[in-house]
Amino acid sequence: MKNRPKLAAECQKRSNEFYKLMFVTNKQDKSIDDYLSLVKACVASGVTCVQLREKNASYESLITFGQALKKFLSSVAIPLIINDNLDLALALDADGVHLGQTDGDVQKARQRLGTDKIIGLSISSLEQLQTANSLPIDYVGCGAIFPTQNKIDITTIIGLEGLQQLASLSKHPMVAIGGINLSNAREVMQTGCRGIAAIGVFHHPADGATATQKLRQMRDEKDAYTTRNRNN
Repeated sequence: MKNRPKLAAECQKRSNEFYKLMFVTNKQDKSIDDYLSLVKACVASGVTCVQLREKNASYESLITFGQALKKFLSSVAIPLIINDNLDLALALDADGVHLGQTDGDVQKARQRLGTDKIIGLSISSLEQLQTANSLPIDYVGCGAIFPTQNKIDITTIIGLEGLQQLASLSKHPMVAIGGINLSNAREVMQTGCRGIAAIGVFHHPADGATATQKLRQMRDEKDAYTTRNRNN
């Protein structure tokens, strides 16, 4: 049972499924039990990965929350990725880490994590993408695609045209993030990105599970369309 999260991560990496629909946490002051109810509902409705991102939480609270997340996610073979904190990812034996441009050396992170873990890297420019193309990562997170209230230090809005250009040049699967909702998600998926990550769309609607179902249906329809065209 101890090795199950690692095996789940390896399975997800091989299947290229983990980046389809990423749930980024925004627990704030909710209890762990209450918040896990939302996570469980969204996972049951089609989320393929959960990223723990709580910028203002203490390390101790992140450990407690992360352990609870990992216990559930391991039981359903859904990867847990830690945002911006390699030490926390190692402490939790999480399935991977997502690094920003200033969050440490990717090569060193790969050495510490090993080859079976997931590493994502944020990019917001062509120059950053060109560097990322040569790094030992599993995906790039591109954003912000649209304005968003969930990240206050945004300096660049990529837009759909910019996303399409960057996705076409990326050697790694590209995950779009930033201001993605039910109204614009289908357009985002048409750009060539391989997945979407979001905060608000899972947390703001009255029913996060319903929003998840709609997003997953859009993603699956796009994948089916791509497969049909490839086989014709």
